[in-house]
Amino acid sequence: MKVKTMSKITDYTKAIFLIFICIQIIPKIASSIQKEWLYNLEVHNKIGYVLIDKNITNASFYRESIINSFKDPSIKAILLKIECNDGAAGSCQALAFDIENIKKQYPKPIIAYIENICTAGGYQIAAATDHIVSTGSAIIGGIGSKVVAPCKAQEILKEQNITCEEINSGSCKSINSLTDEQRITLQQLSDNIYQQFAKEIASKRHLQLNKIDQWGCSKLFTGQQAYDLKLVDSIGSRTTAINLIKKNIIPSDRKIEWITYQPQSSFSRWWNSSDRKSENDNLESNSVSLSNSFVKDFFIHLNQ
Repeated sequence: MKVKTMSKITDYTKAIFLIFICIQIIPKIASSIQKEWLYNLEVHNKIGYVLIDKNITNASFYRESIINSFKDPSIKAILLKIECNDGAAGSCQALAFDIENIKKQYPKPIIAYIENICTAGGYQIAAATDHIVSTGSAIIGGIGSKVVAPCKAQEILKEQNITCEEINSGSCKSINSLTDEQRITLQQLSDNIYQQFAKEIASKRHLQLNKIDQWGCSKLFTGQQAYDLKLVDSIGSRTTAINLIKKNIIPSDRKIEWITYQPQSSFSRWWNSSDRKSENDNLESNSVSLSNSFVKDFFIHLNQ
């Protein structure tokens, strides 16, 4: 009899506990479902959001995110937040070029917002957008170029009894110990990159090249100074950029839904490339494949 009584008490306790849990959880679940349901009923303005917060040495992910945002017909505009103080010249130039071209194919506003720093290659990308918003104390500019040659390590290697023998052809093939001719070559590389960069900025920002000493020459400016030099269009905050976006989309009174594209994993990229290869095997069976493999004798990091 006592065992049955204890069993009933235990069952009642379990039932009470479950009822208590249900009372606590069910209202929250119902509220969450209601909010989600109401949110889905409400029409939002979808805005693409891309963050560049690292020095760019490979533009693939940023290019993919920006192009996807342009191609998505449900996205009304794009906010590009840039916190970048450097980057490889080719990658930054290519990304800026892609932004300009994709804008022509899929016209929609793209606004750059700078909170702390946007210099060199980062600014080159910002200049490709429709409007640049910056805080007054952000660091802007750095329109210039540099070529970094390898450090001289021969003396250190000799101290460690390490010797290296190099066989090459061409007077500029090796730059382990710079000659006057090699210095001139590297300077010409840097000058040419700078000229391309400066012409690009002058064209996009409607600046005069004969006044490049005011806004170029790798000079750095605050956001306010950059605004006075017409390197940025507005001084403000993220709210300023959002309000600017709202003015350029219809209807502007809807709430904003931010859309962010995530990079594909290495496995996904490999899988997709494998699929494309298998699909094209028959088409490429009669074509001639050319190999462009080469040995790197030295490495020059070109950046801005």
